[in-house]
Amino acid sequence: MSQQTPAGLSESDRRHYLSAMGIQSWYPRVRLPCAPEPILFDLDDTEARVGPATETLSPAPEPEARERPGAPTPEPTPPTGTPVEATRSAATAPRGQGAPVPRFVLSLSVVGDFLITDSLAKGMEQPSQSGQQLLVNIVSALGVSASDVRTHHVIHWPLFTNPRVDQGIEQARIYVDEKLDQFIRQFEPKTLLSFGAVMPRLQNWEQPQGEYNGLPWVGLPSIYRMLSDPKQKAVAWNRLRPLAQPR
Repeated sequence: MSQQTPAGLSESDRRHYLSAMGIQSWYPRVRLPCAPEPILFDLDDTEARVGPATETLSPAPEPEARERPGAPTPEPTPPTGTPVEATRSAATAPRGQGAPVPRFVLSLSVVGDFLITDSLAKGMEQPSQSGQQLLVNIVSALGVSASDVRTHHVIHWPLFTNPRVDQGIEQARIYVDEKLDQFIRQFEPKTLLSFGAVMPRLQNWEQPQGEYNGLPWVGLPSIYRMLSDPKQKAVAWNRLRPLAQPR
C-alpha cells in the first residue's frame, strides 16, 4: 500500500485519494481484469528509452531500398539519350520518402471547466469502460459532475492512408492544436489535464506542468497506464491535489 499511496496524507486525505482513484485498499494489488495488456502502453512506456520527443510517437516504418548482404551488385546501366534528357528525367523522378508519420489515438473532451486530453492505448479506438470510470472518479474528486461532459472527440492519426499526404509530426501538432483551440474558444475551460505521452511529445513539453494556449496544464500518466500500474495513480494524485475542491 505504501508504494501506491502518496506520502504525507492524513487519514481523511488518504480515503479521499483511494475513493477518487477507485482503489479498494483491502484488495491485493494485481492488474485489473478489464485493463488492456501491458504491451498496449507503448506511448507511455517507451518514453524513458527513446530519443528526442519529436521522434517518439510510434513513427511508421519508412520503407527504403537496402542491399542484402552478399547480394551481387548490379552493373550500372549507361544513361540513354542526351545529357539534357538525362537531367530532365532526374528532375522529374519521384523524391525520397518524407518524414516518418506518427501513429497515435488521442481522446479530447471538455468536462466542466477541464479540457482533457488522454493518450489511448495502442490498438484502441475509443476509451474503455474501465478507463471512463476512472476518469469519472478523478473529475468527481475535482468537484465536477460526470454528467457535465460538454464535448468529446477522438483523433486517430494519421488521418489518411494516402502516402502522398504530409502527415508528419508537425502536421499532427497543427491539427491537434486547431481542435483544442476550437474547444477553448467554444467552451472556455479553465485548466488542461493532459493524460499520457502524446501531448507532451507533440508540444515538446519537458515539465509536468505549464501553460498551453492561455490555460494552465498538468501532465499526468495516461488513464490506461494507471489501470495497468496502480502506482501511477499516486503520481497522478500528487499532481491533482492542488486542483481538488476543499471538502
